[in-house]
Amino acid sequence: MKGFCSSRRADPRVKLMNTAWLTIALASVALASIALAPIIPAAAKGADAERPSGMHDMLLLLPNGPLHVRVQITNQGKSLEQTRQDYLDRLVATLDTDMDGKVSREETSNHPLFTTSRRFEGNKFLSSLRSRRPFTERELALAVDRAAGQLVTYRQNNALAEQDLSVFNVLDQDQSGLIDRREMRLAAAGIAERDSDFDQCITFDEFLSESVDMMNGVVVNAIDQEPPGSVHAELLRNAAEPILPARLVRRYDRDRDAHLTADELGWSGPRIAALDADGNQRLSMQELSTITSAKPDLSLSVDLSDTGGQAMKVLGHLDDDSISVRDDLVRIKRDSVSLGVSYRYRDPMAEAISNASDAFNAIDVDANGYLDRDEIVEHQRFERYLFDAMDKDGDDRVFADEMMSYVKEYTEPASTSCQVTLLDTGNGFFQLLDVNADGRISIRELRRCEQTLMAVAGDQPQINPSQMTASYRIEIKRGGVSLFGRVDRPSAETPAALLAPPSGPIWFQRMDRNGDGDLTWDEFLGPRDVFHQLDQDQDHLIDKTEASNADKLAG
Repeated sequence: MKGFCSSRRADPRVKLMNTAWLTIALASVALASIALAPIIPAAAKGADAERPSGMHDMLLLLPNGPLHVRVQITNQGKSLEQTRQDYLDRLVATLDTDMDGKVSREETSNHPLFTTSRRFEGNKFLSSLRSRRPFTERELALAVDRAAGQLVTYRQNNALAEQDLSVFNVLDQDQSGLIDRREMRLAAAGIAERDSDFDQCITFDEFLSESVDMMNGVVVNAIDQEPPGSVHAELLRNAAEPILPARLVRRYDRDRDAHLTADELGWSGPRIAALDADGNQRLSMQELSTITSAKPDLSLSVDLSDTGGQAMKVLGHLDDDSISVRDDLVRIKRDSVSLGVSYRYRDPMAEAISNASDAFNAIDVDANGYLDRDEIVEHQRFERYLFDAMDKDGDDRVFADEMMSYVKEYTEPASTSCQVTLLDTGNGFFQLLDVNADGRISIRELRRCEQTLMAVAGDQPQINPSQMTASYRIEIKRGGVSLFGRVDRPSAETPAALLAPPSGPIWFQRMDRNGDGDLTWDEFLGPRDVFHQLDQDQDHLIDKTEASNADKLAG
């Protein structure tokens, strides 16, 4: 044992060599920084200082070149950084119960961010190992970051690319692989047959041959399960990530010279020149590292707290791109690619509480108002640590108010983040028919099916899916967390059911049971002659404008 210890004793010569190598390494880094400094454009150096707070740049790595999207993300007018700091300040004020300006270990013992189990609280040995010093501000910030994650997370869902084929199969009635004129005329009838819940709207999951009911039970063995096919984004990248220049070169450098030309990037000459510090008409990795200072293809602002139709606004875009804006959906088309950017309002606290309530009711089999250890035997996460963490009074019972208190404290930090999801929608047949992009094909959109498909076909007699544009969708929403499995239906994020907030007169909102913004005769509760009187354009639908006009006339 002595020999083993002595062999690990530090050798002064080794220490001296390590110091020398460290000095050389630091000197090399310094020289590299000096060497690289001249090639960074002067405009890029002051770019960060000039950028408004809350700006986030992302690149969609398309086959023919990257598409640059810049989004100013705020929450109630504040940047995500400020929102996270405000939460941290509230947390410190809440935890500091003795008002001494410090947060001790004892003061954090009941908070979900700092405790997982009370199983070993009475163990004197383990207690002696715990530090007695108070938490530093950095330690508290790290605890919040661990629970809430990064301010902006990027996800990618690839499931739609294959699932969109099921929409095509409904349109391609003779299974020829093409949609001809006859099938375009019959499209509305074929789609209407998929309305399995008879709500006069067809969602994406109703096109699938086998529907999956995610609401039959509550999953309690997974944390914040991702939608089917959801993975960390590969095509959508944070433009500020350090390795992005190398990623761009690896993807687009066709001649393997470690530089990117305007041709390889699919960008214009002037756009390249803005980053080309040495004027050689090629961008090196060092020059690509300043890409956030360049003018983006599309610039937007989004406020995550906005429940209305003005949450997302277009701040600017390149003139050579075809762009359309409608409410909270922006579509941009370039060559053979169509990209939609949308915002979906999300209340993570309401989701988490609803999810926890469902879990509580499912586990409380004897319906006595609390959970005991016998009831959680089949639920591994509860048995492992959640039960102890929620049982604040240590009575071996978890009441509903104890669970809700834990869930609220656990969810609040996650709501200070933003989730950006890229949906690869394949040829985008569903998005083509879903004109208002609310995740459903309504009666009004069914009536336009033939017209929509004819416009796609143009002067061709058929629609060939191989000749259609690739379709992508970027969805921006507030972050959240679920302790007891998914809180969304499978179709909620593939694509998202971006239901517009209720609008129009109150009577109109209450009658519009499916929330599609139109009243059919089946939904209208008044006499038929009144329905026809309100239906001013005689399209057998009453929209919110017609309903509002009726109120004005009555007033």
